[in-house]
Amino acid sequence: MFEDLRAAFREAIDSFNEELNRDQVPETVDRLIGGMVDEITDVKTQIGDLENQIKKALAAADREKAEAATCRRREKMALEIGDAETAGVAAQFAEKHEEHQQVLEQKAKALKAELDFRREEVEQMMAQVKEAQVKRDSLSATSGRSGARESISAADDLFSELDRMAGKIDDERSAGEAAEAFSDLDLGPEPSKYSIDMDAPPAPKPDFDARLAELKRRMGED
Repeated sequence: MFEDLRAAFREAIDSFNEELNRDQVPETVDRLIGGMVDEITDVKTQIGDLENQIKKALAAADREKAEAATCRRREKMALEIGDAETAGVAAQFAEKHEEHQQVLEQKAKALKAELDFRREEVEQMMAQVKEAQVKRDSLSATSGRSGARESISAADDLFSELDRMAGKIDDERSAGEAAEAFSDLDLGPEPSKYSIDMDAPPAPKPDFDARLAELKRRMGED
């Protein structure tokens, strides 16, 4: 899924540059931004799948816990009447249920850590797409081929950043939530009075390695 997302971002950049010589830069950017919104919507749907996996794992862990408790009661009853063989069998079943419960709880914990990480990354991606939409407005006011090429370079850098962020993601809330999150984006063709500062320094990139290390540290402590 996320390899496809990365490829889609890369294709958007390539298509953007191809359209440069067709005098349709603003329209092209509208189309590319819309495509990226669609991609993030798909990713957020995968977040919903993660949430469902967590719920299922926790529910299964609760069932295993209940089964283990039942087996322990049987073990105790068997011991009280001197039936060591039955008590031993009940104890073995209880241990299996308890072990499975622990595995499921660890699975849910790992999925939750991944879910939190994915949500944060998607929020950053949405912010980048909104920034792309603002920069798209500036292309409408760009005059001359030389000026257009400078704007193209800035947009290319932005889309490259989106491409890089997509590579950090591996699974993803519902498509309805994603659509609502982007409902305030105006992707219409009308020109904007916004002017862009091409010399502005780029936004700082998040330290993904540090975040992953922190997640691993938390998992180890727990």
